[in-house]
Amino acid sequence: MKKILCLAAMFSLFALGSANAEVVGIVDFDKVVDNYSRVKTVTDEISDKFAEIQRYSLDKEREYKKLSTPLERKNFEEATAKELSRKQDAYLKLKQRKEAEIDNAIKNAIKQVAIANKIDTVVEATVVFYGGVDITDKVVKTLNNPSVK
Repeated sequence: MKKILCLAAMFSLFALGSANAEVVGIVDFDKVVDNYSRVKTVTDEISDKFAEIQRYSLDKEREYKKLSTPLERKNFEEATAKELSRKQDAYLKLKQRKEAEIDNAIKNAIKQVAIANKIDTVVEATVVFYGGVDITDKVVKTLNNPSVK
């Protein structure tokens, strides 16, 4: 769907004619993600949180095996299920928040680079067959620059 919208945008640019020649920038989003240093930090943070949930589950499984009465097991299962659900919800919220932060940072960097280079429109590189100004490296540099927020 994203590619179709980008293609439609490109075709509409061509329909405007050469009198309003716009400068089109292209960005290789995968390359940006692969080279953005914060992505590794965020990925590690999310992986650590997931590993914490896995350790919790394994620990509770060991504890469960030590219980002897059905009532103890039932109470333990209920308490563990609630806590596990809470941990999973926290994990999902963290993951969504961090992914949104990365996405927003990338979009803001693309906008900054486009404005600085007087680029009117920026599209994903996969929808461009020919032409355009590749700003991928400039976006990565902007993202990895500690003085840029």
